[in-house]
Amino acid sequence: MTDLPPPFDTAYNNAPHVQEETEELIRLRRAGRISDRDWLLRHAALTDRQTPSADPADGKVQTALQRSVDKLIAFDTANGTTAGPLATDDPAWAADPRGYVRQEYAIWATGNLRP
Repeated sequence: MTDLPPPFDTAYNNAPHVQEETEELIRLRRAGRISDRDWLLRHAALTDRQTPSADPADGKVQTALQRSVDKLIAFDTANGTTAGPLATDDPAWAADPRGYVRQEYAIWATGNLRP
């Protein structure tokens, strides 16, 4: 990975369709077959994917997005589970918290490719 954080299209290049991912996350969560970290990561990525050009003035969208990003960052900080080269406390994420999600999702997706 040369660009940090990876651009939107690169991070989500092999991601399933938004509806498919939503259904899979719900199914996995209900069955108790998804780790807390994977849930937080995939939920934050899904929220990011659903709002690529959200208006920064749209408080409802921004609040939901920021909440999902914050939960992932808090989990990774508390558990030392950052997979990427830039940790949760890297100054890059202050200006671009969505970038942290993209960094982590791109790495997660590499090891979790679907047929």
